[in-house]
Amino acid sequence: MPPQLIRKPTLRRRIVLPFVLLVLFVGVVGSAVISAEFTTSTDDAFTDGLVGSAARTNDRIASLENDRLQQLRAATNTAGIDTTLRRADANGAASLLLPIIGNAQPEHLTLRVLTANGQPVLTVRRGAVGVSTVADSVNLAGQPAVQHALRGDHDALGDKYLFTVNEGSRWMVYWVSPVHSQVNGTTVVGAMMLGQALDEIAQSFHGSSNVQVAFYDAKGNVLTSSLTGAPRLSGSTLNQVRGKAPVVTRTPVTGHPYGFLINDWTMRGRSLGYVAVAMDAQFVQDSLAMARVILVMLFAATALGTIILGLVLADRITRPIDQLIASMHGVSTGDYERRVAVDSADEIGFLGQAFNNMASALHTQRREREEGYFRNLEALARAIDARDPYTFEHSARVAAISVILATAMDWPADEVASLRRAGLLHDVGKIGVADRILAKISPLTDDEWASIRQHPIIGYDMLKDVPFLQASLAGIRHHHERWDGEGYPDGLTAEENPAPARIVAVADAFDAMTSDRPYRKGFSFGFAAKTIASESGRQFDPAVVAAFVKTEPLILAKLEEMGKRPAPHAADIRLDEAA
Repeated sequence: MPPQLIRKPTLRRRIVLPFVLLVLFVGVVGSAVISAEFTTSTDDAFTDGLVGSAARTNDRIASLENDRLQQLRAATNTAGIDTTLRRADANGAASLLLPIIGNAQPEHLTLRVLTANGQPVLTVRRGAVGVSTVADSVNLAGQPAVQHALRGDHDALGDKYLFTVNEGSRWMVYWVSPVHSQVNGTTVVGAMMLGQALDEIAQSFHGSSNVQVAFYDAKGNVLTSSLTGAPRLSGSTLNQVRGKAPVVTRTPVTGHPYGFLINDWTMRGRSLGYVAVAMDAQFVQDSLAMARVILVMLFAATALGTIILGLVLADRITRPIDQLIASMHGVSTGDYERRVAVDSADEIGFLGQAFNNMASALHTQRREREEGYFRNLEALARAIDARDPYTFEHSARVAAISVILATAMDWPADEVASLRRAGLLHDVGKIGVADRILAKISPLTDDEWASIRQHPIIGYDMLKDVPFLQASLAGIRHHHERWDGEGYPDGLTAEENPAPARIVAVADAFDAMTSDRPYRKGFSFGFAAKTIASESGRQFDPAVVAAFVKTEPLILAKLEEMGKRPAPHAADIRLDEAA
């Protein structure tokens, strides 16, 4: 190809490359800076959320302890409770305490009542089914906190004490208070313990929020947690927390990243272990991933927009040249209808207009040359028809009938035009057949029939190198083929025979039957039409015969318009003889 085809991509690269390099630099550097800033701000926001949640959890622990102490104080100050404890009267104690526990919040609480010597008197539980006394074999009198209460001891926070204990499968937190005689106010007549399950405390802190709560003992073992699969605290974490500094860690739990803030767990001035507030950090990773995706998409969109802008600019510069080169290539391959759009008044526009003028002139010259060539061939066909006065204008009538049939079969206009040329030139090969054979009145010999049957091949060989007649060659070579395969020159069967030839065959046979011949008179239109119909599926394509039957009035009118009026004739005839 010309050098321009090598220059085009080079020019476009020179235009687009600076845009691409600029976008890459800005995108890579900008994305890195924005990603780092977003990561830092997201981590800070997450840590702030943990700190705030931890502060709210500590406040709720203090509030919970205050609520339990008030409930315990109400129980120990119940009128008549001291008398029932002196008598170890479980029923009396139950009648006094059940209403108090029944109105207490939360729903799940346990109240244990002991005599002065530590013997259990009553255990009351409030659950989903209501408040009830239960038989309980658990004896917590040996707990130091319980002993302090039974002795009436006081510390800096008063006479109330607290302890944790594992009751079977659950850890419990108990607040303990002595029960004093309501007569002198100093004698201890028993003790009460108000307990709540630690897992219920953790779940109540968790609620429906994203915050999870875990309680640990002094060695870092999990006592209970609202977070399934909460990890044990490592030694390094314990050392930091023991330094009175909250510790923030990131730990995966059940396949999800979690952030933990661990702090001391202190109640009533006593260190019970550690409490951790946990938040699912998946959204942090998702946010970072989403931010990266957005940055990538933004970068991609910017890059795409910039590259498109560069390509548009390059296209505006090179498109007229591209079109001109493509059109020149089209003209060089014979497409003389190619034109370029001229939308500028510069040098390229002037060059495009000059090319259009040149292509138009070449197209006109080619069309005139083809039309002149075809007129010569048409004249030759008419001259061949004129050799025999019986077949004068035969080719013109075959062409006219073929056009009517193809139009009825919805053929495209360009194919109808090619078919008309085939009809006009279908017998041009008879130029190679002797006049004595064409005009012979008596029956033909086998050699003479063989000579006649060569005219389709002779015509094909004469015209096969003419470019604008390529689409017409099939009708010229094969118009004597039969649907049943008994025709000539190639013995094609059914749709092996090209469609143009199948149409020309019907038109040729009809005009031949209705034309006078040296050895017979022409047959009537009606007789010839019935003969065509009777040969459907044998000599002729059934689809073409159907079109013939449909358009018979148009065909007859056209033939009469062209001056053909055959006399009626009733005798039968073989179609191959008529042709």
